[in-house]
Amino acid sequence: MFGKSESCTTSCITPILLGVLIVLNVFGLFLLIGNSFSLPSSISFDPIGVKKALLEIEYSKVGGKANYDIMTQAQNLSVNDPQNPSNIEAMKKYISTFTSGAKAPIATPTTPAVGATLTPTDVATILSGASIEGSKTADIIAIEYSDMECPFCIKQYHDTKIQESLKAQYGNKVAFAFKNNRWVNHPGTEAKALGALCAKKLGGDTAYTGFYHAVMDGTQQGSPYPVSKLGDIAKKISLDATKWQSCVDNKDTLAIFTAETAEANKYGMGGTPGTLLLNVKTGKYTTVEGAYPFSSFTDKITSIQ
Repeated sequence: MFGKSESCTTSCITPILLGVLIVLNVFGLFLLIGNSFSLPSSISFDPIGVKKALLEIEYSKVGGKANYDIMTQAQNLSVNDPQNPSNIEAMKKYISTFTSGAKAPIATPTTPAVGATLTPTDVATILSGASIEGSKTADIIAIEYSDMECPFCIKQYHDTKIQESLKAQYGNKVAFAFKNNRWVNHPGTEAKALGALCAKKLGGDTAYTGFYHAVMDGTQQGSPYPVSKLGDIAKKISLDATKWQSCVDNKDTLAIFTAETAEANKYGMGGTPGTLLLNVKTGKYTTVEGAYPFSSFTDKITSIQ
C-alpha cells in the first residue's frame, strides 16, 4: 500500500564516498600550494572533525594557535578600517608581542608625551652611536630607526626623500642619522644591518653612510637590493672585502644591531620606519612612527624647537 521503501545500498554509498574523497583532495591541494583561509569561530557543527583538522593546519603554518589568534585580530583591524591611525597603532601592539627564535619579547612601544625630555646622559648615549649626516652642531637630529628591506622605509627614502627634504627646509639646523631596527625582520634585514655596521667598524661613519645609501639607492618597491651583491658595495666604498666579509659572517656587529633595535623600542619606535626627533640642546624629543608626509615631520620639529 505504501509502496517499496527506499534505502541506500553499497551501490549508492560508493559514489558518495568517492565524492567526499574528491572534495578532501581538492582542499588538500589548496592548502599544499600555500593558500590560507580563516574559519569563523562561530561554526560549531563539525560532525567529522573537518574544521578542527583544517584549523590545525593553519595553526602549524604560523607557529601555533596563539600566533594565529593574534594574526586574525590584526587582519580584522586592517579590514575594518586600514586607514584609521588607532587601528594601525593597535596592529603594531599586537605584532610587537611576537617573538622570533630565542629572542626576548619586544615590549609594547609608547608614544612620548608632549614636552617629553631626555636626560643629558640619554642624549649622549643616542648620539654616541649615530653616524650623523649634515651639521654636527645642528640643534635637532632626526634619527631614523629603520630596515633596508621594509617597504615603508623604502617609500620614506625614495618618495618622502626625508634626508633631502630636511636639508632643503632647515639647512644646517637639522641633521640626519640612520640606525638599524629589527622589527618585521625581512629575509635580508640582518645581513644588510650587519653589512652596514661592519662597514662602519672598518671604515667609520663615511663607510657606514656610503653603504646605507648604496643599498637604498639600489632598492625599489618590491625589489630589495640583493644580499648576494652586498660585497660589491663593500668593494665600491674601498673597504677590505675579505675583512668586511669575515665581520659579517662572524656577526661581529650583532650586539650593536640588537642595541639599536632596543633603543628604537625604548623611545617608541616599535615599527619601521620610526624617526626620533631630538633637540640635542634641550633634550626635548618626539617621534614620527611610520612613513608619513613631510608635513608631519615639520609639525613635530616645530613642537621641540
